[in-house]
Amino acid sequence: MREVADILFGALFTVAVSVALGALLVARLRLTLYRWEAALIEFVAGAGCLSFLTAILCTLHIARKGVFQWGGLAVIALALWQARGAPRRKSFPAIPLTWMATFGLIFSAFFIYYFFNALAPEVSPDGSGYHLGNVVRMWRNHGFSWSYLSMYAYLSQGTEMLFLVAFAFGRHSSAALVHFTYLCTLPLLMVCWGRRFGLEKAGLFAAILIFASPVIAKDGISAYNDLAVATLIYAVFYLLQVWDESKSSNLLIIIGLLSGSAYGVKYTAFLTLPFAIAWVCFSHRRSPAVQPTRPLLRDLLCLLIPALLMVSPWILRNWFWLGNPFAPFFNSWFPNPYYHAGMERIYAESLRQYAGIKHNWEIPLQLTLRGGLVSGIFGPVFLLSPLALFALRFKFGRRLLLAALVFAIPAYLNTGSRFLIPSAPFLALAMGIGLAEVPGALPVLTLFQALVCWPPVLSTYCDPWNWRISSFPSRVALRLESAQPYILKNLPDLALKVPIELEVPRGERIFSFAGRPQAYIDRDIIVSYESTLGNLAQDILWTLQVHKPQHAQHFKFLPVTTRGVRVVNIAKRTEFWTVSEMRLRSQGRELPRSPAWRLRAWPNGWEVPLAFDNSYTTRWSTWEAMAPHARIQVEFPAAERIDEVVLECEPAWTARLQVEILLDSGRWVALTDTPELVKSDFPAGLRRAATRDMKALGLRFLLINDGDMVYEDMKKYPNFWGVTQLAEANGTHFYRID
Repeated sequence: MREVADILFGALFTVAVSVALGALLVARLRLTLYRWEAALIEFVAGAGCLSFLTAILCTLHIARKGVFQWGGLAVIALALWQARGAPRRKSFPAIPLTWMATFGLIFSAFFIYYFFNALAPEVSPDGSGYHLGNVVRMWRNHGFSWSYLSMYAYLSQGTEMLFLVAFAFGRHSSAALVHFTYLCTLPLLMVCWGRRFGLEKAGLFAAILIFASPVIAKDGISAYNDLAVATLIYAVFYLLQVWDESKSSNLLIIIGLLSGSAYGVKYTAFLTLPFAIAWVCFSHRRSPAVQPTRPLLRDLLCLLIPALLMVSPWILRNWFWLGNPFAPFFNSWFPNPYYHAGMERIYAESLRQYAGIKHNWEIPLQLTLRGGLVSGIFGPVFLLSPLALFALRFKFGRRLLLAALVFAIPAYLNTGSRFLIPSAPFLALAMGIGLAEVPGALPVLTLFQALVCWPPVLSTYCDPWNWRISSFPSRVALRLESAQPYILKNLPDLALKVPIELEVPRGERIFSFAGRPQAYIDRDIIVSYESTLGNLAQDILWTLQVHKPQHAQHFKFLPVTTRGVRVVNIAKRTEFWTVSEMRLRSQGRELPRSPAWRLRAWPNGWEVPLAFDNSYTTRWSTWEAMAPHARIQVEFPAAERIDEVVLECEPAWTARLQVEILLDSGRWVALTDTPELVKSDFPAGLRRAATRDMKALGLRFLLINDGDMVYEDMKKYPNFWGVTQLAEANGTHFYRID
């Protein structure tokens, strides 16, 4: 039970420090709030402040347990001292006991079921992968790990900062419980909204719809960040309406803080600040103020300054670390050697595809009843979402539907149902308002949603592989049973944890084509699609299957003496242009390569040496769609006489290439654009060359799945590859490159 106590302490301590920071902030701003809404806003705002402070500690590499403990206790003590003698806040107006009792019973039943799942070992895919993987890495380094290169390490990590504080005391499950706190906060905020604005029944109805929603529940009990995002966005919407009544500039400060915190939690919440700005501007436009310009400017500054402050750790971190403030996105705007613009495009396009869905009418059924193809459902009652249009008759209904539409926009970028979570509370409330006048509709639908979304009932009609809570692991949650079998059942890769940590020396990295539960494996894993290093390693291992070097493009011309030569593309195409080796010849002989040669390329100039390394398993690529003036070039220290340029490559068939030479005047002049394509047998020894190049990258160990492209060949010819299988479990093979 000591482990359970540590887990609970870690989560409760993090929440308590958040509430304390929020209470200090709310008191300093002198905000007039009701008792319950004040407590909830204090948690949400204080969590943003704690996240910001933890990010600073991580930047300074002093994120340690003692710092969290004594700093947190000091904040709590200060908040308690400040609360002495403070006037008691007002309570909300009373609502019918029947409604509150029904809400309390349903909420309590689901709360218990969810709580034990959150307390159980963390086994969610992304939670055990990159969310807590980043947390564990920061814990080991007492701050950000600048040497670890992965797209998931570049994302804003506002929730992970809270996870780090909880992890210091209770490890993985403490982090999940922190996110679970947001799951509980969101419906309670919805109830408060209904009570404040005289829409009590709609608020209670919508709160149950959201709290009982299977995908929201599963996400909320895991170490994810979607419920934190949804809660922050909803809190901003809530407080904007409170500001409409009071026009308090201090209220805009906390709205700005929450808007910036939302971006800090997840990039998809970037719309929160523009939404708040638009709201304030529109409100001023309607206002009969005598001098609207100065108050508007003042209000916008009150909103923007705290928002930009909360955003700054993530923008500045990525700017100084990677040269791209919005990494891992916008790489074509901010080129860098860490993540390819083309890989960003491939990744983004893959997220927008509805795999397995043949007709658009299947999507609503998947989101509400089936869930297997969209990774989660919201519950059958959401099939009635069109009835929310009846709420357009009311001011609050129009606001809610507008917010639902705005915050559903990021779902266009990802087909996973959890990307609709920020929009769902607004839609549920609009449904509640639209159906409030229909006798018995809200209580019947509330009970129906609770019944059909109860986890054991849910399993009778949704897809078997639908992402949901499917068990009640009370004994393993209380650690009355060993956690290891539960973890292995849900994360089969961890069967290789012991051999990996025994065989791989500390500081060495492992390559994998697929993501792994890095939160539990004490070694860094380089995943194929997460970085330029991963892309390069994948290309090397895929040489036999995808990039066989069996073509050469020969550009022949009359002998010229020049200080430089380049091959330039003059067409605009969607495919990549790649070159395995670029060779320069004179009278049939290749010019010896020299370290004094100045190699350049655009785009992706960082990898141009790969076209001059005499290895057929590496290649330079534009790693983005071909554009005019894409080029690869060599400049010599002294003039050289050449008459042929050879590109050994997998040809980009739609490219239009021409050879240009550098004149003494500094101008480039085209010579020829008619290559001769020669096909030949690819050289022997590519398998061993591939593993040799992998070792040169510092990757001596591999995790290969049965379904990976290279597995069958590696299994058949391990000696040719020069690999030894050290362990195997559940279709994953652990190899060492000899």
